[in-house]
Amino acid sequence: MARNKRNTNKRPSRHGGYNKVRARTERMNTGVRVALCCLAFTACCAFMVAALQPYRKLDRMHSDLAEVQAQEMAVIERKDAKERELRAIEEDPKYLELIARDRLNYYKPGEHVFRIER
Repeated sequence: MARNKRNTNKRPSRHGGYNKVRARTERMNTGVRVALCCLAFTACCAFMVAALQPYRKLDRMHSDLAEVQAQEMAVIERKDAKERELRAIEEDPKYLELIARDRLNYYKPGEHVFRIER
C-alpha cells in the first residue's frame, strides 16, 4: 500500500515570482481605478456646487420678474380704469351727474340715498 507521496521539498519553479508580481499589479490597478472613481465623483460634486449658485440666482431673477410683471399688470389695469372713467365723464352727462352727486352728497327732492361705507 504504497501511496504516491508528493515531494514536500520542491524547489521553486521558474514562474513562482510571476504570480506575486501579477497579484501586486492587480491590486495596484484596483487602487488606481478606485482613485480615479473618487476623483471623477469629486469633480462632479464640484461642478454641481459651482452650478448651484447661478441656478439660485436665476431662480431669484425669475421670481423678481414675475413680481414686476404682476405690478405692471396692476398699473395697466388702473390706467385703463382711469381712462374709461375719464371717457365716461367727458362723453356721458348722466355718469357725470352721478359722480358729482356722489362726491358732493347731493340728492333730489323725494329721493332717499343709502350710503354703504366700505
